[in-house]
Amino acid sequence: MTTKQTAFLKAMLEESTIKKAAEKAGISRDTAYKYLKNENFQAELNKRRSECVTDTVRFLQSKLSLCSETLVNIVENPETGAQIKINAINAIFANCKALLETTEILQKMAELEAEQENINEMLESVNR
Repeated sequence: MTTKQTAFLKAMLEESTIKKAAEKAGISRDTAYKYLKNENFQAELNKRRSECVTDTVRFLQSKLSLCSETLVNIVENPETGAQIKINAINAIFANCKALLETTEILQKMAELEAEQENINEMLESVNR
């Protein structure tokens, strides 16, 4: 990867638009789009984006207990106004719902992956 491609890759992770990333990397929009059409560049960009998301999720997971405790403290505080308590309760319910849905999706994915593995093994045994 060239120096300019590396600079553009970094800018793509930091900027909100391709135009801004191109400007930050010191390349034209045409060159930016040329880079984005390159399979190797696209693969590296996707890999880096995935790493950023994974790092962010890990950080947020490490703060989940603190955030939950804070919301519960808000709800339990007798000096907290009614609307603030309602907002905190809604946040707790929304987060619980999202966590439950995510857990269910991950369980279903694991089941599907195991099923796919069984199918692949059966096909391999038939093809032997």
